[in-house]
Amino acid sequence: MFTGKIVRFNNDRGFGFISNDGEDIFFFADSVLNRDDYFIKNGLTVSYEVAPGYKGPQAVNITIKEEEESAE
Repeated sequence: MFTGKIVRFNNDRGFGFISNDGEDIFFFADSVLNRDDYFIKNGLTVSYEVAPGYKGPQAVNITIKEEEESAE
């Protein structure tokens, strides 16, 4: 499993990119296991696996990590 952040996501087209150590990897929204299309957004931390895709490697079995509650 790898960990990264969603850096670009296009809700209309249903795909985006996850950044991990400066490398961006493609993903489809339906590869997010705990998804809600309106919840997927830039800046979220995710864990994922990498599999071969049509045009190169892509992220699969993606899980959005719970955001930490801010202490006030």
